[in-house]
Formats: sequence, C-alpha cells, structure tokens
Amino acid sequence: MSVFLTAVITMSGRSGRSGKRRQDGPGRPSRSRQKQHTQRDVQSAYEGPREPPEQPTVRGWEDTRDFYSALKIFVNETTRRNVKELVNEYAELNAMPRPETSPEFTRHMDCNRYRDVICAEQGRVRLDNGRYIHANWITALGEQRFICTQGPLETTCADFWTMVVQENIESIVMLCDTVEQNKTKCYQYWSTPDKKQLHFANKTIAVHFIEETALEPDLYRTKLAVLSRNGTMYVHHFHWRRWPDRGVPQNDLAPLRLLFHVQQFRRSVVHCSAGIGRTGTLVALHIAYDTLQRGQRLNILALARNLRQHRAQSVQTLDQYLYIYFVILRYAQNKAAKLNIDERALTSFLREMDERMTRS
Repeated sequence: MSVFLTAVITMSGRSGRSGKRRQDGPGRPSRSRQKQHTQRDVQSAYEGPREPPEQPTVRGWEDTRDFYSALKIFVNETTRRNVKELVNEYAELNAMPRPETSPEFTRHMDCNRYRDVICAEQGRVRLDNGRYIHANWITALGEQRFICTQGPLETTCADFWTMVVQENIESIVMLCDTVEQNKTKCYQYWSTPDKKQLHFANKTIAVHFIEETALEPDLYRTKLAVLSRNGTMYVHHFHWRRWPDRGVPQNDLAPLRLLFHVQQFRRSVVHCSAGIGRTGTLVALHIAYDTLQRGQRLNILALARNLRQHRAQSVQTLDQYLYIYFVILRYAQNKAAKLNIDERALTSFLREMDERMTRS
C-alpha cells in the first residue's frame, strides 16, 4: 500500500518518516510473527516497530502525481456543489437498506453494549472458541486492515483480547473515554501505570503495561505486552480522548495525525462505545485517503455505503459524514500550492461546511 501521509500537520510544525507500509491481503497472518518470551522477559525483549519521531517538527513525505491528481479532482467536484447536496447525500445513505443482522447478535444480547446497534453477519469476526463478539472486519480496496468493534463490557473483555490474539492485532485505537457525561462507555480493559497487569479468560491471557507516551494533549499511546498460550505479542494502544459521542472534534487534522501513527501497523482494532460513529468516521477517513493515494476517484457516498455493508450504521450522524469531506478538504487546503486549485472557492466551501457542522 502507498505511503499514507505526505505530511503530518502537528500543533507546531511538520514531521514524518520515509518508508513503505507492508501489504497484506485478506486472511489471517501466521502466528509465527508472535514472539515467544516468558513473562519476565516482557520488558527486556520488547523491540516494537519503528516509531515516528516524538519531537514536534514536521518532515514531509512525497505524494505521488496520482495522489495530487485524484485530490484535485475531488476538490473541484466537491466545491462545485453546495453543502445542502451533501446533506441530501447523507439522507440517501440512511435510506439504503441495512445489511443482514447476524443471528448471533440476537442470541447473545448480553454481549451487546447497545440493543439497537446491530452486528452485521458480513465480515463478522468469528472466534475460534465459538464465542460471539460484536465486531466486524472492514474490507476495502482489496484489504482487511481494520476490525470495528464496540467498547468492551466487563463481561466481554476476555473475548476482546481473545480476538486480538487470534487475529494477530498490532494496534488498538480507542476513540472514547471510559465514562462520558456520567455514562459508562467502555470498560477499562487495558493495563495502565496504576494497574500494570490484567488477566483474562481464566488467566490464559495476561496484558502487561510497558510504557505510556503522550503524543498530543488528548492522544496517548500505551505499549502493551499480551501473553497467551501462543506466546508474547506486542500491541500499541492509542487513546484519543474528548472526541464527543455522535459528534466531531474541534481539530480538523487530528484524525490524519492519529492515522499517521496507526498506518505503520498491518492490522488494527478500532472502537469507540458502540463502534459505529467515531469508529466508522475514522476508518472512512483512512479509506478515503488511501483511495486518493492510489490515484483513484474518491466517492464518499459509495465509500460509506460499502463501509456500512460490513459495519452496520457506520458514520452515525450527518456531522460525522460532513466531517469526512471536511478533513480531506482541509488537507487539500494545506496542499493548495501543489494542486493548482481555486483556493478562494475551497475556503468559501469550508466555511459553509464549518457553519453547518455542530462542534463540541
């Protein structure tokens, strides 16, 4: 797959790292990639993937001509429209039939965080032990890179970590807080500096804290060691706090900065509380950018429709749908000098979109 971002726009500058992402098609990778270590070797044996630099500078990656060509077409096509057309487009998306609900969803209501958020049968993650989990693989552009799932309940944490081990997951992206507006949104399923070891599945899976890094004021990365009967694997847990439920963030380019960190991993789990709104929006942004990176025409409606076939109800609100457009257009605004576009028209369109979206 092509390099994900040309530049990562940080609070105070630009940064990046040269290199190419490894490619994987559908299918489970070999367990041979998991390192075999004893429990006491966890800290010393860690040799995680190369990290982007922590310092707040910005170095750029070069985008391809195909990327700029596809991005320019997207900008020109979008700015010739008006925001009301995008609103109507979302209504069209909502009018489309939902995918088939998995029979397992209704059989295991106690494993579902929300009774009205269905789990589609297509792409449903099937655990080898026969247990059910509210999670779906997303297939896009011929690849399976993301699992979208709900925030684990206390009673489903073992299933969550069983899935991580079984599917050889390298990173977890959490887009909610455990409690929001005095409502529980997710169980504390990962280890922290205050509780460095957690055990699940009758102590057959242990999750060990290694270290935590604040990448931004509201973005934290925790390195975890996961020990199971298959050996030891290392997982990076990214926690983006303060993305409002059913809403969109104040920061327009924060999703791309987060995806910059995540893109180096071959397989990731993404979740919020229900696993459809914030989760679907972030995954849609990844697919949108990757589509442009391949030089292909970007159609947000078709993208969202395909996403919903795998993860029902993804991109939960109109604001989240508009936000997908907004983030890509804001990125294009930063690249305007290389795109040879009508910057005035783009700025005007972004202003109209910003006024339409409800920010939290």
